[in-house]
Parts: sequence; C-alpha cells; structure tokens
Amino acid sequence: MSFFTGTQTEVLFAGPATTQAAGAATAGWAQVAGAVTTIQNLVVGATGASGGSDVVQPLIPAGFWQQGRANTVLTASATGIVSWVGTAGTTATWELGITTAQQGTATGAVAGTKTVLLTSQAYPNNTTSQTGIAWRFDFDILARQVGFGTTAIATALLATGVGGFTAATNANSIWGPLPPQVVTTIDASINYYLYAAITFGTNASASNTCTMLRMILNGCN
Repeated sequence: MSFFTGTQTEVLFAGPATTQAAGAATAGWAQVAGAVTTIQNLVVGATGASGGSDVVQPLIPAGFWQQGRANTVLTASATGIVSWVGTAGTTATWELGITTAQQGTATGAVAGTKTVLLTSQAYPNNTTSQTGIAWRFDFDILARQVGFGTTAIATALLATGVGGFTAATNANSIWGPLPPQVVTTIDASINYYLYAAITFGTNASASNTCTMLRMILNGCN
C-alpha cells in the first residue's frame, strides 16, 4: 500500500458475539418488546439467557475526532430482522444516532443524552403482515469541524446513509437514501455510543418485533 493519505481504516466494533444454531439468523441483541408504539433501542444486552448477547455496544472513543482535523470519517452498518402486523396504518421508523451512555440491559428508550444522526421515513406496511424479513442500513459520519464542548459549533458531523428492508414480495420492499443531517453540538472529548432504534407507529401488536443481528463500525482517522 502507498499510505499516500497517511490515514488508516480500522474496525472499531463488530458484534455482538451471539451463539445460535445453523440456519436462518435470528439471534443478536435482545428482541424489542411487541405491542409498544414508542421508540425502542435495538442495542440491548440479554439478561442472563444462555447464548444471548452480553452488554456490548459500539463505542466511538473520546478523541477519535481530533481537534484541528477535518474530514475524518466513520462508516457503520446495521442489519437485522423485523416483523409487523397487517393492520392498516401500521408503520416502522428506524433511527440511528449516538448517545452519552451505554444501554446495558435496559429496554425501551435510548439511554443517556442522544443525538439523532439519521431517521428513516415511517415505512408503511401496505396492509400486509411480514415475519422475520431482513433490514439493513449503511451510513457514514463525516466530521466537518472538530472542537470541545457542546455549544454550537463545537464538532460538526454530516451523516448520510442508505437502507431499508426486503419483504416477501418486491412490491412491499423499500430501499433508498436517508435524508442527510448535520449535527453541531458534539463534544469530541467524551465517549459516544452508537445506537439503532425502531418505533412501530399507530397499531400496538405483539406481532411488531425487531432484532438487530449485528453492527459493524469502521473508523478512518
């Protein structure tokens, strides 16, 4: 390699390490609760179940974004399975972001002080139920400016991404770019935890479930 740029790409996180039988993948972080219409974090550790995911979450370490250096980048990928009821009006919305606290085994809302980086559209179910279909989001976080503290503008990040899901039929599958967003109150001197979350809208049903099977975080600094 030429090492022309003087930078390198490294895997900051890959996981979780979850044991499961061969065949269709179903095990990752803990599955979110059904019959809930508020936001639920997908990075939740198991509470003692054999082979379940431990308390582990992608970490962006303090100082990764270095003061005085612009255009450093993180790339991430999250994938899993989702199911929902066929009742008309049911929607699923994914949210990707960073937060100041590890989630641990606490279910529901994102722990700590979160900063939303990307939000999908409220994907409609097209009055068709789905069971265990695949979803995936790939996204980049580009530092435009780096500083300390949380007053605007300290560290400015541009988040862009693409994703969606593959349903049982092409007509009910959705894939495309996510609306890009800039956040400007990030403190480069503290740790941040990457998260993905989901909200099922309108209809509470035990059939509305989601599991994140894995997340990979790469850094280029």
